[in-house]
Amino acid sequence: MKNLLLVFTLLLSQLTWAQSELKPGFDLLEAGKFAEGASFFKTYLTTKDSTNRTALLCYGRGIGLSGNVAEAQQVFQKLQQRYADDFEIGLNWAESLMWAKQYAEAKTYYEKLLTQQPTNFAATLGYANALSSLHSYRQALTYVERANLLQAGNASARISRKYIKLGLADQLSKNQQYGEAAQLLETILQDFANDKDALFAKAQILVTQERYADAQRVYQTLVEKPENQPNAYLGLSYLSFLQKKKQQALTYANQAIAAANAYPETQLKAQLGRVSALGWNEKFRQAFALLDSLDSRYPNNVDVTVSRATLSVWNKQYAKGAELYQQALQLKPSSFDGNLGYADARHAEGNDAEAYRYVRKTLEFYPNQLDATRFMQRLDLAHKPTVTTQAFVSRDNGNNVSTNYSLNAAFDLNTNFRVNVGYRERYVGTVSEGRNANVKTMTAGFRTRLAPFWTVSGNAGLIRLQKDSTVSHLNVNITNEFKIGRYQMADIRYNRDAQNFTAGLVGYNITYHNLIGTYNLATPFKLGFYSQYIHTLYSDDNQQKSLFASLYYDLKYAPVIKAGVNVQLMSFAQQRPEVYFSPSQFMSVESFFHIENLTMPKQKLLYQVALAGGVQRIEQEAWQPTYRLSFQSGYRPAKNIEIMAYVLKSNIATSSVTGYSYSEAGLKGRWVIVK
Repeated sequence: MKNLLLVFTLLLSQLTWAQSELKPGFDLLEAGKFAEGASFFKTYLTTKDSTNRTALLCYGRGIGLSGNVAEAQQVFQKLQQRYADDFEIGLNWAESLMWAKQYAEAKTYYEKLLTQQPTNFAATLGYANALSSLHSYRQALTYVERANLLQAGNASARISRKYIKLGLADQLSKNQQYGEAAQLLETILQDFANDKDALFAKAQILVTQERYADAQRVYQTLVEKPENQPNAYLGLSYLSFLQKKKQQALTYANQAIAAANAYPETQLKAQLGRVSALGWNEKFRQAFALLDSLDSRYPNNVDVTVSRATLSVWNKQYAKGAELYQQALQLKPSSFDGNLGYADARHAEGNDAEAYRYVRKTLEFYPNQLDATRFMQRLDLAHKPTVTTQAFVSRDNGNNVSTNYSLNAAFDLNTNFRVNVGYRERYVGTVSEGRNANVKTMTAGFRTRLAPFWTVSGNAGLIRLQKDSTVSHLNVNITNEFKIGRYQMADIRYNRDAQNFTAGLVGYNITYHNLIGTYNLATPFKLGFYSQYIHTLYSDDNQQKSLFASLYYDLKYAPVIKAGVNVQLMSFAQQRPEVYFSPSQFMSVESFFHIENLTMPKQKLLYQVALAGGVQRIEQEAWQPTYRLSFQSGYRPAKNIEIMAYVLKSNIATSSVTGYSYSEAGLKGRWVIVK
């Protein structure tokens, strides 16, 4: 509509001004008082001259620009019947097609007009605007430049060129062609210094490119004008969130609300910006209270409903969030935040079939949209065929050594059922004797989600132990994982395997059955608790009980930084130190520090560091100091490829079944097969 109004003065000036009695009506139309102007010309046509061409044209324009497009088109059609091939009437008819959003028809009609008068400024500019409305921005830019050549410095043409360039820049940005988009915006700023539309678009591109300092400077320029402040402060709020400055994000959101008091049309957006900032700071009670207030002021508002849905997902109320997103989509099926938000909520629940469906719907409405494209890539990384491999060597202070290789592949039968196959080979021996035992394991398994709170996984296979003779055993692992509310996880696992840590154990041919229970609590105030109990039955009639507990605090989420205290208790019913470490009592206590960036998808250089120190006591012996350290470093050349090298070392007795200090070093690789 902005571009349509720009050519109004131009077309009006082409009308006949000789009739001074019509001048008051012309003045009303020029001032943008279209309804009053239409009323003036209607009175004139009714009381004085019902066939006056100029008055009829102006009447048609007045009612069309005040919203009655159908009646305006009837006026122009009658004029066309009376004045066949009248070029001026044709221009008004073409513009009425633009009012009616019949852009394809308008384009065709402007083409007809340009065959008659190829250098007509109004037809050229109108054609450019029609092309722009059809999102043919490059062609539109060609014609608006022609219009500028036909009438150099014309204000309407300059402003049309600005909006066409904005449209093209947005189109380029959506296709990740940020350089060309930025150049277009700079040309707008050369024509219109500090133009707010160009500056906001420029800031958005800079944010997308993660050029946060540059984006900050643009927003700071925008806040210099009061009318820009609500949206500029919201931009600064989001920018602060991206930079992990959550409290600063809330400060800017509050400034946006204060600035919006003078601009009522921005108040809702500013309030919703504060809701987001409160959510980023995990102040959910305040955020939901603010949404309750907004619901009463703006009932059935799509943006308020979407904001409540998003906040619910952040607060781990995934089912509630999904339900609210569906409510928003009933109000506006094409809502970007509604469709992608629903996909996110279902993904958080583990329902990736629905997540895929709604990401695809989002991309149908918004082709190449960056957030939706990244979401699709994230889903693909979890569901496309994946190959992992590992090779490592280990050694303990009892002179036991091993060399190990493994290869695993996993793929989906559908988004809710993933299967895997694996092969592992282990050579064990001693420093003096070399390799004198071999262990080969082949497995096949699955993972599936039975309910939003319940996931089952398992595998089974054959383990072959070879030393003086060869024996084979069944290898089984079944796990049930449960989500208990928003903050708790538990799992129950059974597995059957054979002892193969050392050559001696391979020779003893000892199998075991584990029953394992695990519980994890991750509170909203960053304190977490993890515990695991293991009861083991050995084929040599021994039994083992183990309890591990960890109390930790999440210092930071990206990268992950946590610290805490671990306690471990272990006991065996029978002591068989000549075969494996089996004390009647064991206890260790350690404090630990952990940092990693492995879960940050944009990182190429990867690391994980864990350090721990404490004490342990074996039966009635004196307390001994302990240490544990591990370091991983790697490279992610693409989102679907990771290569890692690692070392770990520990003198905690439970690090190996021999009770000795243990060290390990190896390489790991992961490849997700995507297009």
